Amino acid sequence: MGWTETDVEVFIKENRDKFDRYDPSTYHGEHFLNKLQHKFRILINIIPYLIKVFIITTLVFILSILAWNSYIRKDRHEITLKNKIENTLHFKK
Repeated sequence: MGWTETDVEVFIKENRDKFDRYDPSTYHGEHFLNKLQHKFRILINIIPYLIKVFIITTLVFILSILAWNSYIRKDRHEITLKNKIENTLHFKK
C-alpha cells in the first residue's frame, strides 16, 4: 500500500513533536555538500561529450547543405534569379 498525500499530512501532524526534537548529525552539512559536489562533477564530466556532439552535428549539417547545393538540387544547372535580373536589365538597355 502506498502513501497518499493526505496520509503523509496526517502522519506529520500526529508526529510533529518527534520532528521538532530531531537533531541532524554533525556531518549532515558535509554529507550534503559531498552529494552536491558529486552532481556537479557528473555535469562537468558530461560537458566535453556535449561539445563534441555539437561540433559533429554542426559539421554534418554544413556538409549536407553543401552536398545538396552542389549535387542534389534539381535546378543547379539552370540560370539563377540574380542572373535573370542582370540579363533583364542588360536587355532593356
